[in-house]
Amino acid sequence: MAISYGVYDARALAMGGAATAIGNHAQAAFYNPALLAFHDKEEEEGRDGRVYLPSLVVQVSDATETAVDAIDDDMDTQLSSAVDAFNAAPTAASAGLIADSADELRDTLDDIANKDLNIDGYIGFNISEPSKREGGAFYFGTRLVGGGVANVTEADSALLDDYIDSMNQIAAGVDPATVAAQYPQLINANGQLIDPTETLTSNADISALAISEWGMALAKQFDWRDYSIAVGITPKLMRVDAFRDTADFNDSIDSVEDGASDFSDTQTTHITLNADFGVAAIIKEHYRVSLTLKDAFEKSFSTKQEPDPITGEIPPDLKVTLSSRSRLGVGYINEKFSVGLDYDLGEATPMASEPGTQELSLGVEYRVFDTLALRLGYRNDQTGLRDNMFSSGIGYRWKRFVVDAAYASGGDYRGGSLQLGWTF
Repeated sequence: MAISYGVYDARALAMGGAATAIGNHAQAAFYNPALLAFHDKEEEEGRDGRVYLPSLVVQVSDATETAVDAIDDDMDTQLSSAVDAFNAAPTAASAGLIADSADELRDTLDDIANKDLNIDGYIGFNISEPSKREGGAFYFGTRLVGGGVANVTEADSALLDDYIDSMNQIAAGVDPATVAAQYPQLINANGQLIDPTETLTSNADISALAISEWGMALAKQFDWRDYSIAVGITPKLMRVDAFRDTADFNDSIDSVEDGASDFSDTQTTHITLNADFGVAAIIKEHYRVSLTLKDAFEKSFSTKQEPDPITGEIPPDLKVTLSSRSRLGVGYINEKFSVGLDYDLGEATPMASEPGTQELSLGVEYRVFDTLALRLGYRNDQTGLRDNMFSSGIGYRWKRFVVDAAYASGGDYRGGSLQLGWTF
């Protein structure tokens, strides 16, 4: 998926990402800076200031977990080693090891075949201080957004099937020479079994942005008749580390470290400025409407490409794009109950070659006591390319200590968040 509006804290994750209209002061800097101004007390009259350290959110697709597990388990290396052992001693036992390794690798490729590889995480610190009809906040954090598509070829699947079938026959007692005559494409000129990991053509186009931000949000409220209207801005300094590579499956044959090194070699670091803008209105005391623009100035970042290992030619730089995202929010808030709906006004531009996304988020919060909040959420991708996500979470306050936790799941995508804070 393309870069979404973003989930930066546990309350928003629990409430489906709906936070631009019904977010609290501590969330305002991330979702809608105008919300900082909706406060009727002076700073010293209440303890509505918040310090959160850390705020941690991780969202990941099952295909990504499967791919990472495959690398951690060195499935390609296991298969390659099994082929070497068979060539040294072509026995039924060594053939069985090849069949088992090839079967496990084939299952893994089937699990990730042509599926999106996504990860979206955030870790950071923020401090917010609302005052009477105005407020400010500061935050620092890093969002890691990674996307890719696993391109598993039919030729690779067919090749692994041949290895599985042929080696199972030898493991069952069939003469290796008979099997070699049946599968000549698996044997080299020296009469030995070819290592399939050297000829696999499957790959993945992988892109990632590590976005580190230093932001300061400011907001001011204006009253007009029965309406309260607030405007806010979050100017920010951004360090963006961009990565993009087309990784062949057999890039990691030598070691996991080599595969990671190849990807990190594409890194380029960019320092830039950007800003978020927000407007929010309170109607008849309990109803809210908001309009926000995140990363208002679209940025494109180049990544460094290594020379082709065979021809030596340097491929053209690949681009990773951070697009602006606009969102409309509506909500209802009273002392015990809040419900909000956020909607992306357009489809987010992909970072690279992955599909776009356009989210509709619904969140509900009910405060059982002054110290305990229960939350539920629902998130829908309007493009239809991602399954619906359902989420839940809690918020708890004990004296001046606050903790928020959330979990979200839908289809092959899941996420979790934990946030610890202090009131002042």
